[in-house]
Amino acid sequence: MKKHLMAVAVMATAACALYAQTPQAQQPEAPGITVEKITAAASVENREPVGESAVFPKGTVRVYVWTKIAALSAPVKIKHVYYYEGRKAAEVELAVNSSPYRVWSNKSVRPGNWKVDVTDEAGTVLATLEFSVTSEEAAQPNP
Repeated sequence: MKKHLMAVAVMATAACALYAQTPQAQQPEAPGITVEKITAAASVENREPVGESAVFPKGTVRVYVWTKIAALSAPVKIKHVYYYEGRKAAEVELAVNSSPYRVWSNKSVRPGNWKVDVTDEAGTVLATLEFSVTSEEAAQPNP
């Protein structure tokens, strides 16, 4: 029994030594880009979103996607990738020149479901925003 335990211990030690010499798979480096806030808005004024919402009424012509980015090594580029009803509709490249930095893009919209992915230069999705434009008229208050 002692011989078996000793053999197991020797094999385990050898396996550990061999494992330590085997090169490990490199993990991709984190891009160092963080989305601190993302929102959809009716407009942007003084670099801030105005009329933030996840649902816009019928007749909305344009929606702005506003993003606050922190980057360890600015300048970097990000993209707003727009999807309408699951199909890619547009891609807008934005420069992040310092950190933190506010950037936005806008898109002509129509009723339906929209999604915007924020990606880094390698195409890694950093954040996702969903919003919709209703196909119904906004409710009118009764006089």
